[in-house]
Amino acid sequence: MINLNVFFSFFENAALLLALVYLYSLFPSHQRKSHLFAWQFSMGALIGIIGVIIMMNPLAFQEGVLFDTRSVLLSLSGLFFGFIPTIIASVCMALYRYNQGGTGALVGILMLFCSGFIGVAWNHYRKDHLDQISKWAFYTFGIIVHLVLLSSLLLLPLNQAIDTLLHIALPILIIFPLLTMVIGHLLAQIVFRERDMQVKLQEDFLFKNQFDIGNIGISITSKAKYWLKVNPYLCQMFGYSESELKARTWVELTYPDDLNKDLLLYDKMVKGDIDEYEMDKRFVAKDGSIVYTHITITCRRNVENNGFLVIAGFLDITKQKKAEKALLQSKEQLDLVLDSSELGVWDWDVANRAMQINRYSADILCCSMEELNQTPKIWVDAIDPQDRIRFLRSIIDVRKGRCISQKIEYQLINLWGETRWILQTGKVVDIDERGKPLRVCGTLSDITDIKQVEASLSIAASVYQNSSEAMSVFTSDGIIVDSNPAFSMITGFNKEDIKGQSLRVFQSELQPKSFYDQLDKQLKQLGRWQGEVWMRRKNGENYLILLTINSISQTKNQSARFVALFSDITEKKQTEELIWRQANYDALTGLPNRRMLLEFLTKEVQHSDRQHNHFALMFLDLDYFKEINDTLGHDMGDVLLLETAERLKSCVRESDVVARLGGDEFTIVLTNLDHNHGVERVASQILKRLAEPYTLGQQTAYISGSIGITLFPDDATTTEALLKNADQAMYSAKSHGRNRFNYFTPAMQSDAQKRMQLVQELKNAVLQQQFELYYQPIVELSSEHIVKVEALIRWNHPTMGFISPAEFIPIAEETGMIIEIGNWVFSQAVTQSAKWKKQFNADIQISINKSPIQFRDETTDVNDWLSQMSEQHVDAKSICIEITEGLLLEKEQNVEAKLLAYREAGLEVSLDDFGTGYSSLSYLRKFNIDYLKIDKSFVNNLAPDSNDLSLCEAIIVMAHKLGMKVIAEGIETEQQRSLLEFAGCDYGQGYLFSHALCSEDFEKKYMQQYVVPRLSDELVTN
Repeated sequence: MINLNVFFSFFENAALLLALVYLYSLFPSHQRKSHLFAWQFSMGALIGIIGVIIMMNPLAFQEGVLFDTRSVLLSLSGLFFGFIPTIIASVCMALYRYNQGGTGALVGILMLFCSGFIGVAWNHYRKDHLDQISKWAFYTFGIIVHLVLLSSLLLLPLNQAIDTLLHIALPILIIFPLLTMVIGHLLAQIVFRERDMQVKLQEDFLFKNQFDIGNIGISITSKAKYWLKVNPYLCQMFGYSESELKARTWVELTYPDDLNKDLLLYDKMVKGDIDEYEMDKRFVAKDGSIVYTHITITCRRNVENNGFLVIAGFLDITKQKKAEKALLQSKEQLDLVLDSSELGVWDWDVANRAMQINRYSADILCCSMEELNQTPKIWVDAIDPQDRIRFLRSIIDVRKGRCISQKIEYQLINLWGETRWILQTGKVVDIDERGKPLRVCGTLSDITDIKQVEASLSIAASVYQNSSEAMSVFTSDGIIVDSNPAFSMITGFNKEDIKGQSLRVFQSELQPKSFYDQLDKQLKQLGRWQGEVWMRRKNGENYLILLTINSISQTKNQSARFVALFSDITEKKQTEELIWRQANYDALTGLPNRRMLLEFLTKEVQHSDRQHNHFALMFLDLDYFKEINDTLGHDMGDVLLLETAERLKSCVRESDVVARLGGDEFTIVLTNLDHNHGVERVASQILKRLAEPYTLGQQTAYISGSIGITLFPDDATTTEALLKNADQAMYSAKSHGRNRFNYFTPAMQSDAQKRMQLVQELKNAVLQQQFELYYQPIVELSSEHIVKVEALIRWNHPTMGFISPAEFIPIAEETGMIIEIGNWVFSQAVTQSAKWKKQFNADIQISINKSPIQFRDETTDVNDWLSQMSEQHVDAKSICIEITEGLLLEKEQNVEAKLLAYREAGLEVSLDDFGTGYSSLSYLRKFNIDYLKIDKSFVNNLAPDSNDLSLCEAIIVMAHKLGMKVIAEGIETEQQRSLLEFAGCDYGQGYLFSHALCSEDFEKKYMQQYVVPRLSDELVTN
């Protein structure tokens, strides 16, 4: 039989557990987080105290066996408060239970810690979702905890444990899980309430800020369309107080024509088809005026209680709509005047898919009304393709009930090919029970003329508003009436700041005071003015403007007005000055350039001619400047040019002019000369200054200059002739050894004319193939066999006879004709090699000279040469390419690529005139040179124990160490040959062996006398 005292005792304990819930609610969550340790300790102590109080009034079933609700307390403590408060409370109650003593003390202590541990364990998995624990979960949790605790009674003596379980198990399993469910649910509600309140506070804070101080109207409406809450801005829009609005429905304030569309969308939202919508809508204000708004409607549903609130945002677009309406009225009036009140009318029977259109519509399309009514599709087909999709989409929206009206503008191309602008409006006049349209009626207007007017007005307004030119209107007293945005942008003053202000606020101290008096005087007399004026911005900055002022005619109702148009030309002036300087001065040195020099010379020629003065023109070119650029780099070259400019300016007077024409060419104009001695003194001083060392970074460089001098009017009287004379004199100085100056002489003009004639004759020689190849043998010194020849070009002119290569090769390189000549030489050499191989079975290598110009030419393909050799079955070793040292200094990738291509194809490369250039020894290793040719300047004075012999020996040893063979040029004596052979030279070439011979003479002298017998000897030996 159940002891009712047990139930009453347990319910007394439950009251103390409810006290725990109350105390927990007193601690705000933010205080628990900010003082976490203090809260945990305090909560643990508090739970321990409540537990001890509960234990003071236990149900004593047997001596030493006590029961109370401390298990509920500790399990919920572990679940909601975590480990630290629970362990503190458990220790407090364990000490008290131990003090009570009895046979069940240790079991009671064990039950304490077990219940707390179970709560802590569940907290580990559900600590972030305590507010989501259901009542049944709490009930199940209570059953599990107390089943575990009842199981611990089995640790008592068996008879005592069974007797206890029989009397106490049922009340515990009935009351304690229920108590756990109730207390746990209350604690969960506190957690849920705190989180919900915090989220709600955040949402309320954000909403309230926007609601109270926002610049849009906001309302909350019930399902029955009553205003529940409105913000001050909405009251201000409609002219009602908050209480007045709440007493009305929004249907009552809606403009009748806009109600149907709003109700259709609202009903869809109520049914749940949509959650939000937006539209333009009109309302009737308290004073009867129409308020145009763009509204955004959204709803908030509560699934639990079927709650429904509508939140709407109202954007006041009355001014915009009134402007549109005014424009529409203007269009209608203009349309009425232009079209004699004619209007196209259409009636669309949506259900039967029939269309009725009046005659005016047919006239627009230039077809009959019957044809248009029978086939309305021809109207759609006539719409401009760019507008057709938009037109069809608007029709579909009306047909499907997405909107109840249509208004669209589009372009129509009628049957005569004319493009017309059409304004089409329509409205649903009949709908079925589902809200779908049955009939739509509308009008058509030809607004082509209106569009043209609009375009003109738009352009005029756009010009005023978007022009980069500042515009303003002011009175005759200088008071500003209006201005455009560009005015504010340039001056720095806002339109509101300057309206009604005097123009004096823009006056600058850079503009003389007398200027404004003259300006006022001219405006009064002529009504217009134009010129440049200094003005002052709002920030005090001065700027220059180009100002144009025109007057507006005075009327009866308006005094005289002036329109000012201006632009900021400060930067333009600076740019013009910069452009002028860039156009007239050298960017590197700051000296006058060719353009400014020509202007100065033209003026000086005119001035000197009138005044009968003399002046000298010097043309200066730096010697060896290219080598400085190639070895030290262009940066150091620029430093040298800057220093050169300073040295030149220091050698002349301030009245004289030093200019840079480009590269390393300079000109000096010495004005007002009385005699030529001053010219020579200046030229000598310039050469002396140029010869001084240049410090270029860590290097010291030395250069010189070649100067050509011409005199006005002794040598020439025009600018072009003076420049040409000075240039010819400079080239003469350079050809006579450099580092000197030469005066122009008539003989130089003769040489220049001869040179021009030679250029023309060279062009004819290329076309007529007046060239011939001669061959000079290259002898192997150890065996005296001829194994190589050098192909040398000769020009036999029909009237001028033989012309030296030294004369025409430089011209060919300057004019670019060397490319075509070089290709011809290669073709002839390949053909000759194939002939000798076929006729004499001789493998004699032919060396051909290739100009650096050919290497730089991108139109010449290496594969073209290789193809010629392949077609004539000439081995790659039969041709040797001779280059000069200067080519190895070229930094162009095209040069290096061609050299490597020749090497890869098997052609050998010979380095001509070695020792006279500036090439680095590293280039010999980089480009894999096969032969070094010792220049004849080292061979001419070759003698025993001479420096030249030492140099030749050093070159030979170096070449052999690098795997190259050596050819000595210019051998003319037996002593030279012997010394070179003894030094280890491999090959010799010169007049000692033979002059250059034509192919026939070469074959007779060497092929038949030397090559053929040698081949016969080898054949017999074999």
